[in-house]
Amino acid sequence: MAYERGPQLFDPTGISSFQNNITATAGGTRAAARPLIAAFNRISVCATAADSVSLPPATGGQEVTVINSGAAACQVFAAPGTNDTINAVVAATGISLAAGGKAQFVSPDVGLWFSILSA
Repeated sequence: MAYERGPQLFDPTGISSFQNNITATAGGTRAAARPLIAAFNRISVCATAADSVSLPPATGGQEVTVINSGAAACQVFAAPGTNDTINAVVAATGISLAAGGKAQFVSPDVGLWFSILSA
């Protein structure tokens, strides 16, 4: 089954979107997490462990790449206000992305995210 590209992740020409110089929200909560709105996202500021970002709502057919160039591990959450899961874990838990780490998140269906973390 072919999937359409997810909302707000690609421009009309089919070129992947990129957001650079993202500052992860201090405090590490899902509710306060900085929303990621591009297909490729580079966090440049993650000052303290568990500063956070959130994925867009999982609609199926999406891929989101997150690069953490910050000084500390970042917490990646599913979108606030959704019942989305990451790796079949409740969204409020989130995924830790180490400083210097990279992760690809894929959504095969509504409400589901799965992560592929770099070593």
